[in-house]
Amino acid sequence: MEEIPFAADLAEIRKAAAQLPGAKPVAVNGIKVAASIRPQKFVFAGGSDAPVEMPRTAFQVVYPDHTVMLDSGLDQATHDSFSTPDKREPYFPEEFAKLQRALDAARMIVLTHFHADHVAGVTQAANADDLAAKTIASRHTLELMTNAPHRPHLKLTPERAARFRAIDYDKVRALAPGLVLIAAAGHSPDHQMVYIALEDGREILHSVDVAWNFDNIRLVRGKAAPWVKEDVAAVNGQLRWLNAVGANEKNVTILVTHDGELFGAAVRAGRIGGELKL
Repeated sequence: MEEIPFAADLAEIRKAAAQLPGAKPVAVNGIKVAASIRPQKFVFAGGSDAPVEMPRTAFQVVYPDHTVMLDSGLDQATHDSFSTPDKREPYFPEEFAKLQRALDAARMIVLTHFHADHVAGVTQAANADDLAAKTIASRHTLELMTNAPHRPHLKLTPERAARFRAIDYDKVRALAPGLVLIAAAGHSPDHQMVYIALEDGREILHSVDVAWNFDNIRLVRGKAAPWVKEDVAAVNGQLRWLNAVGANEKNVTILVTHDGELFGAAVRAGRIGGELKL
């Protein structure tokens, strides 16, 4: 299997999480605003024809006096643009309305990469300019949103892109106490993971879209959907790294954006909350 070892150092990431002064987060909450249904054989190589629910999620990092949103979900029109009129996939407008309120209330919004289900909640909002002013995005993400958007209607003008808070970094970047971005190009050229160190000592590693399902990590087996264009060797190395973290770091909870079963299990176990703080 072609594989480029992923060079992230968990010790370095933990050090970055303690770099900025202030109170650490007290909780992480998640929300599902839509879902796609895909055969397992598309989710990972060697899978069956059994359908797999792939929710479209966003997460909220809760501090004592404010919140930070990780990604922004997507509006129904953007969600529907991935399907045909006679085969619409599940969308939950009431949940998206909650997400919109959480985005409005957040002190900061973080975009992990340029794909539609991560950015459209900001770019398509009625108050998009206000949200952009508090939204962190890498310069690479903004370049892609401007020059090669995931869906044509999400294209930013240079003037709109300039309203975002652009950042550059090489490996890891502390954004707030206990909150660290990890550069992880592969699923997309601008892809990032997120590490969260909670005040009570627990750790959460949001793998974002390195995997679509925890089985990708457990089996170290990549996606097999014919429409997915990834740096396969880079993704395989990241899956290997995540597998090792899961096996050796029992204090770390790994999240996966599109794994419905994992999301539900994390909520039931109390590792994340299933309702956003509004």
